Amino acid sequence: HYLPNKDLEWKNDAEKTIKIINNLDPVDWLVVDNYELNHTWETILKPYTKKIMVIDDMTKRKHNCDLILDQNFYTNMKKGYDGLIPHNCKKLIGPKFALLRKDFLRLRKNLRKRDGKIKRIIVSFGSSDPTNEIMKVLDAINQLDNKQMKVDIVLGISDKTPNNMKKLFSNKSNINYHYQSTKIAHLMKKADLSIGSGGSTTWERCCLGLPSIVSISATNQKKLTQAVAKKGCSINLGLVNKLSSKDYQKAISSIDSLMLIRMSQKCIQLVDGNGVYRV
Repeated sequence: HYLPNKDLEWKNDAEKTIKIINNLDPVDWLVVDNYELNHTWETILKPYTKKIMVIDDMTKRKHNCDLILDQNFYTNMKKGYDGLIPHNCKKLIGPKFALLRKDFLRLRKNLRKRDGKIKRIIVSFGSSDPTNEIMKVLDAINQLDNKQMKVDIVLGISDKTPNNMKKLFSNKSNINYHYQSTKIAHLMKKADLSIGSGGSTTWERCCLGLPSIVSISATNQKKLTQAVAKKGCSINLGLVNKLSSKDYQKAISSIDSLMLIRMSQKCIQLVDGNGVYRV
């Protein structure tokens, strides 16, 4: 059931949701995954469903729910949401509950042992790349002048620069472009290093033991990116609007074989791909 999203404030949203629920069989679970909806909306909907599950990653918003899922990794996960949820609310906190597609778990079962050499890089910044990070990374890789290194560029639906990339790097036979690819898991498995933004794709990379250089493109990625880097799974470059191609080049050049192998091992330990079944 779709709600019109044009100028739909939370009260109007609640009313329309109640109308839909009233025309259904009794609802066991109402699952909420929306930054715009909080405990007030949930309290209004409480009488119309047996239980409410909330998916969030902010650790600062109040909720009225029976179960909260936050798959992010924090330095002090046990205290997350203290005082923000009912005392009897079940907490599923941390990457052991990461919601990954089945192909990640399947491909994890026969991962190759990484030798610490960077022969293939996957570059992806999600559905959009407003600060043009992909171009910065391509420029950085171009400066490395390693013709043997393969590069997979994954472009999202909102990306505005694919034609520019092809013009500038048309003479590079080692660069492959993928548009809205459904084969991300396969590309990650083949790669030796990932360069991209934080967010939920962090758990996809970790599940496949893929070391990464990460830049922060949204506020809600900051804590997660810092914690995962501190754990030894990635290199945190900081905010995208402060980065140049030189920063990416230095980061790639600074990684030695031992560092790459250790990052891969740390990734595998952090996420096992069974989160969906635990939830």
